[in-house]
Amino acid sequence: MTEHPPRRLWVSLLVWLVVSAAQPALTWAADLEAIERILNTARAFALANVEFVEGQEVEINLGQLDSRLQLRRCDHPPAAQFAPGARREGHTTINVRCSAPVSWSLFVPAQIERHLMVVVLNRPVSREQIIDYDDIRLERQAVSSLTNGYFTEATAVVGMAADRRLMPGQVLTSDHLVARQLIERGQEVLIISERPGLVVRMKGIALEGGAKGERIRVRNRTSKRIIEGYVEASGTVRVAL
Repeated sequence: MTEHPPRRLWVSLLVWLVVSAAQPALTWAADLEAIERILNTARAFALANVEFVEGQEVEINLGQLDSRLQLRRCDHPPAAQFAPGARREGHTTINVRCSAPVSWSLFVPAQIERHLMVVVLNRPVSREQIIDYDDIRLERQAVSSLTNGYFTEATAVVGMAADRRLMPGQVLTSDHLVARQLIERGQEVLIISERPGLVVRMKGIALEGGAKGERIRVRNRTSKRIIEGYVEASGTVRVAL
């Protein structure tokens, strides 16, 4: 008659076999690099390399990595850098890499956005119209897509003239605006020259038009002498004594 081992012995043996077989897998899993650490490395690098501007909000979105990814765990925190040729904001790619105990390199897609309050038109503006405060507003936008530039302060555009017809919602750039012509050619102007303790005022004729800060030629009406000076916001021309 054949004798069989007690049932309890078979169960104990089976448990031992299962645990023994699982042990290498558990050890191997502990040796794998955590996807979360890779993403955290990329996120920290992106944040550290964003250009700082007061009042901005930064948004960083990383692409998903394959959950089946199996990379040997790095003995030290992985390093990161922008991929060759990648932008520093907008759609970009961050290279996360390890050099020990094994060498591996992974490219993480990223979207890095800086949001700033920029000057936007409230209503249509015609060509040569002077921009006023009622024509504009400040609106928060992602600036990585504003490749033609933008203004962050209303005072920078008020008093400027539109060089074309502009529509509501447009982000104003320097290409849209020209300095307002304060003096026209042939216009009678007040010429001012001063130094400590002495101010000289005289009338003259502008020989060319000019905007604020521009240098123009004027003729002194009394002496007929042609001199050069800078156009001021008041429409006067300031010359050196």
